Amino acid sequence: MSDFVTLENLTLAYGRTIAVADLNLSIAKGELIALLGPSGCGKTTTMRAIAGLLTPRSGTITIDGRDVTRAAPARREVGLVFQSYALFPHLSVYDNVAFGLRLKRAPDLDATVRAGLKTVGLTDFPNRKPSDLSGGQQQRVALARSLVMQPKVLLLDEPLSNLDARLRLEMRMELQRVQKETGITMVFVTHDQSEAMALADRIVLMRNGAIEQIGTPEQIYTAPHTGFAADFVGFETILPDGKGGGLAWRPSAVTLGAGPHTGTIRGASFAGERREYVLDTALGTVKADTPATEPRRALGDTVQFDLPPDRAVHLAQVD
Repeated sequence: MSDFVTLENLTLAYGRTIAVADLNLSIAKGELIALLGPSGCGKTTTMRAIAGLLTPRSGTITIDGRDVTRAAPARREVGLVFQSYALFPHLSVYDNVAFGLRLKRAPDLDATVRAGLKTVGLTDFPNRKPSDLSGGQQQRVALARSLVMQPKVLLLDEPLSNLDARLRLEMRMELQRVQKETGITMVFVTHDQSEAMALADRIVLMRNGAIEQIGTPEQIYTAPHTGFAADFVGFETILPDGKGGGLAWRPSAVTLGAGPHTGTIRGASFAGERREYVLDTALGTVKADTPATEPRRALGDTVQFDLPPDRAVHLAQVD
């Protein structure tokens, strides 16, 4: 697939503070990309630059072959769904979706609005006010409002963070469905690795204003390159090898109750089908899981454990 959105040598700053430094990223048409990372990593800043809400210190932003680095937001053909949804509380669902079309004096407004409501499953609610809707329904209105403008790129800022667990799962499926049906290029910002894994075609993992690793969810999950990436996707025991690299294990890969190493249980918690333990050891902190059917170990217990090399991931960099 050819590049549809490109960020080349992009540096972004707030005053004298550099938020993103010399970032390069290419996104294909129709791709669903997740910008993933902890608070302050630069993911939202990058999204704001694509939207035109932040002018780069240097570098270029290209969308569908056109340099939009200095273009106003309205001239970029980019849609933006805010974390807070930003709906007009005094307008109906219909009028919220129609708002941008009216400003644009778009033809066939009614048909376009109703098609947008159908796309997001809200055809039965055109006359309701946002206050009469659930969080998930408000999210769909915000999504429809952007989609009817036919943007080339749709940006979503933490789109599921305001929803409860059940609605998050529902909206994950909804976003996937809408994206695949419309074929729109979509970029969403999240700090939730499970959300990124569930939704994205590719994940851009960011750290300290730079890209740490790019890959499919499967690549990021199974083969993180660095200690930061490994920890972010659940490899909670990381041991350096003395040469800058190291080995990492998921808690489920640690053998508890047998092995050449000894540790003391510092933390223990019940997690449904499993029990989670934190061990103080001569190697450092080790985290392990066991099936909940096994006898419960108590705080302060001394236990044997093993870190099987064949269940470890080799890391190129640990820091």
